[in-house]
Amino acid sequence: MASQYLHIVAFNIPHPANYGGVIEVYYKVKALSEAGIRIILHCYQYGRSPSKELAELCFKVYYYPRHSGLRYLLQKDPYIVATRNAKSMPEHLLGDSFPVLFEGLHSTSLLAKCIQAKKRTLVRAHNIEHKYYRALASTERALFRKLFFRLEAGKLRRYEAILKQSDYVLGIALHESEYFEKVYGNAVYIPAFHRFTELFSREGSGNYILLHGNLGVSENSAVILSLAKKVLFRLGYPCIVAGKNPSPHFQKKLAAYPNIRLVADPGDQELDQLIRDAHINLLVSKQATGIKLKLLHALFAGRHCLVNPEMVYGTGLESLCSVAATKEELSTKLKELMGRPFSISEMQERKKALKEYSNRTSAEKIVRLLA
Repeated sequence: MASQYLHIVAFNIPHPANYGGVIEVYYKVKALSEAGIRIILHCYQYGRSPSKELAELCFKVYYYPRHSGLRYLLQKDPYIVATRNAKSMPEHLLGDSFPVLFEGLHSTSLLAKCIQAKKRTLVRAHNIEHKYYRALASTERALFRKLFFRLEAGKLRRYEAILKQSDYVLGIALHESEYFEKVYGNAVYIPAFHRFTELFSREGSGNYILLHGNLGVSENSAVILSLAKKVLFRLGYPCIVAGKNPSPHFQKKLAAYPNIRLVADPGDQELDQLIRDAHINLLVSKQATGIKLKLLHALFAGRHCLVNPEMVYGTGLESLCSVAATKEELSTKLKELMGRPFSISEMQERKKALKEYSNRTSAEKIVRLLA
């Protein structure tokens, strides 16, 4: 198997690995390379530069432009697919018999041609995309973006049937794997890849509550502002909100709460330190799609994790977190956890449970599918 080759088609350049989707792709590439797979990586490029590290990690790396514009909005295929359809990719992808792993529905514009060429094909499902986009539409404030998300959700629901043609759909969460297996009969559960090889949590106590995520995503910013107003300000505990791309509107709203401090665009080391030093990592999501890599980050590196049911649904990690379904329950559990140090026994339980999220084990599962 050491000489096995694999094409991976990525929706973006996965290095630097600094946001959810590309983190998963990058550490998958790294783990498969370490397992002896020679990766031929195809990247759609927008807003990121070619990576020297990817060139060192992979057998070959190809870059293609991602398109944009109104004409792609008017096509039958979803915008995220239609804009990733490079004319030069077929000659690089179809000229051999090596299997192909497509990262998300985004990257599957050549799935049918790969099947016609009798290639083994795998699709990594990062979400049930039409459900994800419908949820984005429900939280979006800007009218054009709300309409775009609704139209895209409908297109994605119809387009998703292409997954039936693939040999395997690699589900990232248990409930989503069950969905794909029920609908298409070809699903395999492969937990999310991530950057942690060991537990970094500290016992004892911190003195603040941390919320972190991509603040440029309307769902995340809306959830945090709601929690700030209805829970965190009323309790009065010191809080830090950390994340990329906070809008001026978000910053102005958050500034109204004197016990909450914003850390905008933290670097990796700064965010690691914030997570490790916090007493509670508070993680709330409006939708139970995929797995939130920030949950794994908090479990591997932080102390107490307080979440809502949507954040842990389908992950198998509920036992490692305190779970609260309502704002009243959140308030009660925040008070309880702020008075309780994080213990060595909790760390040991976490270390045992997180073995399922071993990159090496997940890579070996994919390698077996390629045989």
